[in-house]
Amino acid sequence: MQNEARLLHVTGTVQGVGFRPFIYQLAQAHGLFGYVKNLGNYVEILIEGNPDSLESFLRDLPEKKPPLAKITELKIKNVLFSAYSKFIIVPSEPGAFENSIIPPDTAICEQCMSEIFDSASRYYHYPFTVCTNCGPRYTTVRTLPYDRENTTMADFPLCVECETEYTNPLNRRYHAQPVCCPKCGPEIWLSDYEGNVLAKGYEAISKASDFLQQGSILSVKGFGGFHIACNARKEEPVRELRRRLVRPEQPFAVMAKNPEVVESFAELEGAGREYLTSRRRPITLLSMSKEFNLAKSVSPDLHNIGVMLPYTGTQNLLFDRVPDAVYVMTSANLPGRPMVIENKEALEKLNGIVDFHLLHNRVIANRNDDTVIRIVNGRAAFIRRSRGFVPEPVELPFEIEASIGVGAEMNSTVTVAKGKLAYISQYIGNTNHVETFRYHSEVVRHLIRLTGIEPLHWGCDLHPAFNTTRFAMNMGGKNTLQVQHHHAHMLALMADNSLPLDSRMLGIALDGVGYGSDGTVWGGELFESSYFGYERLGHLLSQPMPGGDLASKIPSRMVLGILFERLGREELEKLPLIFPQGAMEFSTIMKQLEKGVNVVQSSSTGRVLDAAATLLGICGIRTYEGEPAMKLESAARNSIRIVDLPLVFKKAEKSGVPVLDTTELLLGVYELLGKYSSADLAFAVEENLAKGISELAITLAAKRGLETIGLSGGVAYNDHITSCIAGTVREAGFEFLAHRQVPCGDGCISFGQALAAGLRVEPEGKA
Repeated sequence: MQNEARLLHVTGTVQGVGFRPFIYQLAQAHGLFGYVKNLGNYVEILIEGNPDSLESFLRDLPEKKPPLAKITELKIKNVLFSAYSKFIIVPSEPGAFENSIIPPDTAICEQCMSEIFDSASRYYHYPFTVCTNCGPRYTTVRTLPYDRENTTMADFPLCVECETEYTNPLNRRYHAQPVCCPKCGPEIWLSDYEGNVLAKGYEAISKASDFLQQGSILSVKGFGGFHIACNARKEEPVRELRRRLVRPEQPFAVMAKNPEVVESFAELEGAGREYLTSRRRPITLLSMSKEFNLAKSVSPDLHNIGVMLPYTGTQNLLFDRVPDAVYVMTSANLPGRPMVIENKEALEKLNGIVDFHLLHNRVIANRNDDTVIRIVNGRAAFIRRSRGFVPEPVELPFEIEASIGVGAEMNSTVTVAKGKLAYISQYIGNTNHVETFRYHSEVVRHLIRLTGIEPLHWGCDLHPAFNTTRFAMNMGGKNTLQVQHHHAHMLALMADNSLPLDSRMLGIALDGVGYGSDGTVWGGELFESSYFGYERLGHLLSQPMPGGDLASKIPSRMVLGILFERLGREELEKLPLIFPQGAMEFSTIMKQLEKGVNVVQSSSTGRVLDAAATLLGICGIRTYEGEPAMKLESAARNSIRIVDLPLVFKKAEKSGVPVLDTTELLLGVYELLGKYSSADLAFAVEENLAKGISELAITLAAKRGLETIGLSGGVAYNDHITSCIAGTVREAGFEFLAHRQVPCGDGCISFGQALAAGLRVEPEGKA
């Protein structure tokens, strides 16, 4: 049989994941000759040998690839036989590195874990132990190509033993850029709040563990930033942490050693278990078990809790002496601000918050917060897509020109895209804060530099006052496209589900706030949407928000706004509402509503849910984003009977499109107060609102001849509402779409903006 040759180009996550040594070993196993080399944005492979061996090699390549490798495209071409005498790994060549994919940070693998706990290993108790199958990647990268000298590991020259492993193609640490050992790698130490060193190495971790058990509060430096940790099993340290952070109610994520410990306080099954235990190690929201045995103040008045397993060597070693421990692990930042990443910064900014610091001297090149996932309607929904997933690209169902989306204001991300790949940044936060906006600008520059994509087109929000909007206008000039907030949601949803370029669907966007093309605040929208435009076909009734944004922080204002025209002042005064300034504030709001002064109109679904939570006495003041609606959902889970509430549709006065009258819904709650439990009425609000939205969507879709109905927006994180909409839509014979790879909240906005800009969509174009 005559020998033949194949030339392969492999695109995807194939750098820094042991791909070239895998190819080397696979070629040897099949008796093939040739070479493998890295060309920046792809790997080139030449294999030569008998045809049967070539075919076996090609079958095994995608099936047996390294665990962190991801192949997005494999091109195979027959070429002339060159008669190589062996198979070799060719050193990296300088390339354009455009669309070069850096692997995300992943949890320490089982092999490295076993070495850390093996007293005979040179890696014994060394927390920075890694190989090609695990460890930090993205958070270490300063520039491309992804070689050690371009990462923060350049600060730690390899010792002889590590150099030997690093240069041996048969070793699992071959070209693992973060590889190191106690002789040549980063150091870890424990300090007091003033920075005085108390212990080093494993002793530092052991003392930190002891301090946590005793009730102290510590900062712990990880891959992409700092956590603040305390003992989650005891009320006193958790309450003290809340006092120091001034976070009276916001839920804390916790970390446990393994699934067995998690099962002692949370329900762990199905997709929740799958994501929690994956090598990406996201924070996974799980329902609390009946035997919940942690401090109740970890997640006040909620039915679920954010849980993650340890993903660094340090975190695993913190459980070495107390395997049944559970620690609060919350990001070291103020809400909406960037997470702390530098030792000096931690000592300064966390002064008065933590008692001790567990520090190391590896620089964090890229801040990267924990990913947060919730299982909604049986599948994973990203609340925050960050560590473990970034900068892994999202594949597009079509090609677009080089573009960038700069995101919204809250929960912001950045997306750069070109061809069929879109790179969504890590979670950034609230760009209304100067510090976060500065970080946003850094992320833009870094993402452009790492991907090599110079954007020709810029996409931003329609809101003129957003810092991100002004930034894009300044950077992109005439090549900047302003994209309506909820159309960005729809574009992201369509591409997330790989809908082709000529697709149309009925899109439901339910969230807290989005600047509408008519100058009002939108948030309960039904669109006919395509990639090139949208038409607003229906929405929730626009409701008055007295005091504007204050109504989102003090939801009692929304109750007055919604019920003002239906109830007299005397009745409104009797409602169980909370105002920080008491009767004086109530009177001021009534005057605002009577005169129409300082009142913003909003069709927001989030504000309606907030108002219901307040009217039912579930949450009077919002202390963190989404709190009233989240507590409403938790309360609804305790419902024991079905309650019907009014569903009234009418025509909007100006546009003439159908609207769902949420005043009637809330008035129904008011009339049933005291007749049913708050849990029953909370369930009824969610159920009837979801059914009303579903019925309107089904009617509009049928009228327009649309076969697909999709849901996006922050309200889609509500499992009850989403499941009800999905079930109703499917029962009516329509296809239902939800997000798959990107958040359904504002974390997807930059993705939708980049798509609109790259497709050069006309603003306010009709679907």
